[in-house]
Amino acid sequence: MAPALMLAAVVADTLDRHVDALTTTQLLSQPIATLVDLQRQAAGARLIALEAPGWLIGIFLEALALFWFWRSGSAARWRDAVRRRLHNENAVRFTFGATLALIARIAAIVPAFYLWRVERVMELAQALTRVWLYEYVLGTILGMLIAGCIAAVILWLVDRTHQWYLYAIAGILAISLVATLLNPYLALFDRYEPLPTATARAVHAFASTVGYGGVAVLVEHRLDGIPVEAASTQGMGATQRIVLAQSVVGASTPGEIEFYIADEIARLNDHDPLRLALIDALIVIVGAAIAVVIADRLGFRRDDDPVSRLALAGALLALLYVVAVPIDHAAVASLQLRADREAIAMAHDRASALRAFVRAGDERIEQVCPTAPGRLFLYRTPPLGARAAALGFTSGCPS
Repeated sequence: MAPALMLAAVVADTLDRHVDALTTTQLLSQPIATLVDLQRQAAGARLIALEAPGWLIGIFLEALALFWFWRSGSAARWRDAVRRRLHNENAVRFTFGATLALIARIAAIVPAFYLWRVERVMELAQALTRVWLYEYVLGTILGMLIAGCIAAVILWLVDRTHQWYLYAIAGILAISLVATLLNPYLALFDRYEPLPTATARAVHAFASTVGYGGVAVLVEHRLDGIPVEAASTQGMGATQRIVLAQSVVGASTPGEIEFYIADEIARLNDHDPLRLALIDALIVIVGAAIAVVIADRLGFRRDDDPVSRLALAGALLALLYVVAVPIDHAAVASLQLRADREAIAMAHDRASALRAFVRAGDERIEQVCPTAPGRLFLYRTPPLGARAAALGFTSGCPS
């Protein structure tokens, strides 16, 4: 094992022993802010201070690059060059859309690498640089294919009907729902395995008592080694399944695992995957509409056409993403807090729920009481203090 991985394993083992040593009395009587590892909390504050600027700079560089591409006339010149080589207008539109995605990814590569290095230094990522680069290149290729298809289809609809936006809205909703349905098959950087036998029996027994004994529960192994959500729900309907992080299965008590399963069952029971798919689609639709309206009110260049102005619309969409992320996080937080309350009603083990929060916070260096940049841009789930308060505990956060 590499020295960095050995050190990370030792740190994780120390943190787990600290969490395991917490008594039920401590968990039920003390604020969660006093139960977590204070050094990791300080590191969490530094992590937010380092990551928030990098995240914002990456977005603004994407917007600036796309705006310059349009404003300088490069977009029109590239459009004309592509048209001279490709005599099919749909192919031209696809190529132009893919080019915009490539420009945005190139513009953001330095901030993206910086963010990955921050996680690496904080021991939140163990993958080598070549693995990160492989993921970035593959993500860029996928983004180019998606952007190219969107550009070709949208402009094809504009040519054929004045109600193109209605078809576009229907398409976005359909894509969001299909992506959610196929989510279990789209995990490119993860590997999944069945639960260990003893854990599987216990999980199946508990899930059966609440009517979800037939839902698959798997262990997630991430290629990049980054600890993400302790548990998540993937798919919808026939494809739905519950996924537990490898660290959760390896270190958590049976009560914690039961709480995680109850939490995800609550999400399935309330159709949260469907709700989130619709929320994400609505955010995209509203953001695109705002970007198009603003773009139409900016001055046209003499060489502009709907193809070249896609660059301007892309720049505006990138800026609107900064507004869309906090809205998305607020929606996710509302669903998560409701699921937490329902999970406690199923599992009847408040102490294990709080122990799970403490362990997850220590592992992911997540602050109990994060600053505004962390809440708005970096934490998609509610802060640990808010989750503890929603279950009736004292968070210990400043009022």
